[in-house]
Amino acid sequence: MLAKISLSISVLLAIAFGYLFWKTSKTTQRTDSDEPVKVAQAFQGDSVKATVVAFVNGDSLNANYRFISEKSKDLELKLKAADERVQKAFGSRQEEYQRLIEYAQTHPDMPESEALALQESIGALEAELNGIQQREVGALKKKEAELQEQLQNRVNTFLKKFSKERGIDYVINQQSDFQILLYGSDAYDITSEVIAGLNAEYEAELSQKNP
Repeated sequence: MLAKISLSISVLLAIAFGYLFWKTSKTTQRTDSDEPVKVAQAFQGDSVKATVVAFVNGDSLNANYRFISEKSKDLELKLKAADERVQKAFGSRQEEYQRLIEYAQTHPDMPESEALALQESIGALEAELNGIQQREVGALKKKEAELQEQLQNRVNTFLKKFSKERGIDYVINQQSDFQILLYGSDAYDITSEVIAGLNAEYEAELSQKNP
């Protein structure tokens, strides 16, 4: 399991359909049932508002957003602690499991009743060991999912406010393992401002918690 959270912004790729929608909306304002169709604000009137698209470099945000770096370190510590708990819980169980396996390998001619009992013991130990590991892994996955959701909400909330202030219609994520934007002019790269704003908000939260 990777004890790390990272940015994965949901991308809106409806820009290409904007003009088509505007053209059809002029002649198709009602449905077949004569119900009024709501026309998006950007496509109302005689002219279409120019769409403003900006992008954020997700790799830079993952590397420089303090929330991500701190929470990722926290997950790594939890992963290490979980591994230690698993090893401690395995302890004598793992030793007994290995002993039974070795006994079965060195006594191939044991009576059937003994073989069945041995098989049941091995199966019970396997189930117990797997259960211990799955409980720890499940708890870590839950924590990782919660942090990922928090990250998504924080970034989306900030971008909604930031985009409204800057008059931006769409923000696209440019990331090495999530490549949606094939090219973007530096003039529309808002990465630095977004990272600075997100870090400022996070540091303000920490200051309130630890005055």
